[in-house]
Amino acid sequence: MNDEANMLELAKKTLEMAESTGVDQAEVLAMVTRSTRVKVYRQEVEELVSATGSGVGVRVLKGSAVGYAYTSDTSEDSLAAAARAAAAAAAVTAPDEYEGLPEPAAEFPRLDLYDEKLMQVPLADKIELAKAVERAALERDRRISQVEGATYAEGEGSVALANSLGFSRAYRETTCYAFLQAIAEQDGKMQTGVSFTTGREPSQLEGEAIGREAADRALSLLGGSQCRSMSCPVVMDPFVTAGVIGVIGGALTGESVQKKRSMFAGKEGQAVAVTAVQLIDNGIHPQGLASAPFDGEGVPSQETVLIKDGILQGFLYDAYTGRKGSRASTGNGVRGSYRSQPHVGATNLELRGGTATGDEMIASVELGFYVMDVTGIHSGVNPVSGDFSVGANGRLIRDGKLAEPVREVTIAGNLLSMLTSVITVGNDNRWVPFGGSIHAPSLLIGEMTVSGK
Repeated sequence: MNDEANMLELAKKTLEMAESTGVDQAEVLAMVTRSTRVKVYRQEVEELVSATGSGVGVRVLKGSAVGYAYTSDTSEDSLAAAARAAAAAAAVTAPDEYEGLPEPAAEFPRLDLYDEKLMQVPLADKIELAKAVERAALERDRRISQVEGATYAEGEGSVALANSLGFSRAYRETTCYAFLQAIAEQDGKMQTGVSFTTGREPSQLEGEAIGREAADRALSLLGGSQCRSMSCPVVMDPFVTAGVIGVIGGALTGESVQKKRSMFAGKEGQAVAVTAVQLIDNGIHPQGLASAPFDGEGVPSQETVLIKDGILQGFLYDAYTGRKGSRASTGNGVRGSYRSQPHVGATNLELRGGTATGDEMIASVELGFYVMDVTGIHSGVNPVSGDFSVGANGRLIRDGKLAEPVREVTIAGNLLSMLTSVITVGNDNRWVPFGGSIHAPSLLIGEMTVSGK
């Protein structure tokens, strides 16, 4: 049997053990993962790590009290011990009326998340890919003094879930990415630029292209200084837009709203953005690294429209927050591994429907700021009010062209106001894997406050 079938059999066997403890409901998640990471420095392999792991997580309910336990030892004795430990935890846990397993669905999306080419490509070729990434950056310009973190990484695994309501399914997936940080130096001062590429097997990665891009991003910031403070149009590149979308997505969960920690609470059905804004959580995107046929508790994954034509359509729910809000789960019960219970969260966030490239947005601005990097995007935003203040680097825009580099300024405002000040959504979407799985374009905001000199 392959890993997918093995994990499903393991989940079913453990489920029987859990049910035999006398609990009312039981659920078992079984996983096996393999990963490899290669890091090069000056064309030599600096780090090569491969790992394999597997484990089982057991969730049980006694009445409405939950118990959870997990083990990385899949022997009969350890599986039985995990089942007993989960039941013992449920016996001493306070009941919660909203706890419970979701009802099994009849249909699930068909997704092709596994590419056998990942395991067929020789390790030597993967090492050469990492070297090519570094080489492309170093050869871009003599001012690129070094490259940190020229990395190729991959993962392959199978996930199986079974529960006492009759759910029993499994899937397998592959992922890979390349990443680097280029450092440019001039007059004793340094600037950094990053880039990355993602796929399901190595031939889908654009290694040399991201090497050049990271170098260009670092070079474009050399000689930067603070600009004068002003209110002006702002163009965000896809990396920066992704950070903003990630924060907004976190405020669009049922949990955030129920705990009154969301700027969107009470605004369902209302206009929260201009009509150009279309925000979707897409758990079934073929390229999304967070895609799966079902979520961490067996609910079918789906596309969930969050904002359509600027109107807030609703929020993301798992089974728990759905019951609490008298809503159906949207298939957003996420879990990082067998070690954790499901919780509500975004899958692949997408800002869709753009009409212009980043260059076209820049050309439309007489005087503004092109933001290439922000710091403190998650800590610098108040999720209740939407107020934010973050550090930023980038370039001034003068007469529709990129001008002098800018560093160590602050951009401030309010996310709700920003959404209603969007002039143009870009059509240059990229997958940004940091802080989630986000498909983000460039974004032109009509006016924001830039604090410098």
